[in-house]
Amino acid sequence: MKKQYIVQENNKGKREEFYNYIVNNYNLKIHYPFTKELFIESDFPFVVDFKDNSFWTCNSITCLACLAQAHKIISIADFMNRQ
Repeated sequence: MKKQYIVQENNKGKREEFYNYIVNNYNLKIHYPFTKELFIESDFPFVVDFKDNSFWTCNSITCLACLAQAHKIISIADFMNRQ
């Protein structure tokens, strides 16, 4: 079953580790304007989308508010446990 995960991490070092993990272990598309630096420096959650095979960050405050209310934003540890 393919799924989409919204993964929040505020620590820049852990964000870089997670970015490297995703890039090295999955063949997901990263679309412009997303760069490694933008992924790491962003305060917004990662989106790991196995439905459309993509990796990006969600910067829509409205979407994030809805996701938070629905308890859909997870930690890196939660993501790793679900894999």
